Amino acid sequence: MKGFSESEFLNADFELVGDLDDFHFFEKEYSVSYLCRKVSIVFKQYFFVSEALGCGLGVACGVRLTSLLKKQPFAAALRQIGDNRISFYFSEDESEGALIFDESIVIRFGRRSKRSSYMISTVECDFDNERFGDIARKAVHETFECLTPESMISEASSKGCSNAFKRLVRQIYLGSTMQ
Repeated sequence: MKGFSESEFLNADFELVGDLDDFHFFEKEYSVSYLCRKVSIVFKQYFFVSEALGCGLGVACGVRLTSLLKKQPFAAALRQIGDNRISFYFSEDESEGALIFDESIVIRFGRRSKRSSYMISTVECDFDNERFGDIARKAVHETFECLTPESMISEASSKGCSNAFKRLVRQIYLGSTMQ
């Protein structure tokens, strides 16, 4: 595909989700190698009527948030946690959440049970568009509560906290000192 136009997406067997006369996107699933297995990645290209807005990725089960955070540039940003390059947001029960990296990249994640790990569900960027520019971040701000490093450490120490939350806090703030 050269121009990423709507007709090219249709010709390339992308699925249309939504109405062409409103906000819609085209998506297509790809199977990619990840460690010793395959992971499904869904590429999405968003449009408002005929105006291309931007793209995002859906990630089927199989990629842990903690694994991603070990990779550059996230690992470097976590070592310098005071510079606010990464902000964490969580639902009230901490079963799902999002991180915002460099005020533009949104990574949503969730867990299936209190014992399971946080798995990445989507990776999106805010659109380079005046009308819809901060749509990804705005959705996170309206859905989840931002937790400070101090509140995350305190919450991870409380009884009833999920293993996924404890592992995340241990990795990013406490090294491996927390039980």
